[in-house]
Amino acid sequence: MSSKTVLAAAASLICVGCYYGTMQPAHTLGENHITATGSIMLPAFLEAEERAEAEQSGVDYLEPYPSLSLASGATDNVDIGISVYGYGLGPFLKYSPMESSSPAAVSALAGVGYVLPAGVISVRGSLAAGHRLGRRLQLYGAWDVGYGPDLANVPENEEGEDDWDAIGNTTSQALRLGVGYELRTGPEMSGYVPESVAFELTVPLDLSRDMVIAGLGVTY
Repeated sequence: MSSKTVLAAAASLICVGCYYGTMQPAHTLGENHITATGSIMLPAFLEAEERAEAEQSGVDYLEPYPSLSLASGATDNVDIGISVYGYGLGPFLKYSPMESSSPAAVSALAGVGYVLPAGVISVRGSLAAGHRLGRRLQLYGAWDVGYGPDLANVPENEEGEDDWDAIGNTTSQALRLGVGYELRTGPEMSGYVPESVAFELTVPLDLSRDMVIAGLGVTY
């Protein structure tokens, strides 16, 4: 079995719809603050009939998919990092004009990724706003946009295998609402305790199916 076939099979299982959901709040990390975040995104159709039709036709059908991101506060206002998905990886940069410790924040994120099965570059971006409610809790919302291979609609060849050479590009858009809770706010707690957990709800705006995508992330 060729390496391209292996990559295509892995991507079809875990990265469909990977433009949706980023587990990125509005606040920046703060200078020299380094984090690692793992997340799982769980698509949920609003109607069972829609899910059955999507599963049968393969049109706009999303499977659960994981991701991992490593980020560092390059300055108090700028984060840099890398995101790893089932299909590949790529860097990102986030900027906020506000201090990382401020109660409110607005930020912009831009990133690129190399889609291994298709052998092409994808781009993504988001605008986010958020507010801290006390020391540990924060709420945020965002508008996400991306452009790249249409991973929710991978065509098949005559043998019934994914045809990555024939895949088209698409623009994806989504609205995202999240809540984050800090579990570890100082060095007095064990390093085995996650720094924070987050829950997101993402609503894709470009798909033909009505669905939401629930995401759960854990940050160390």
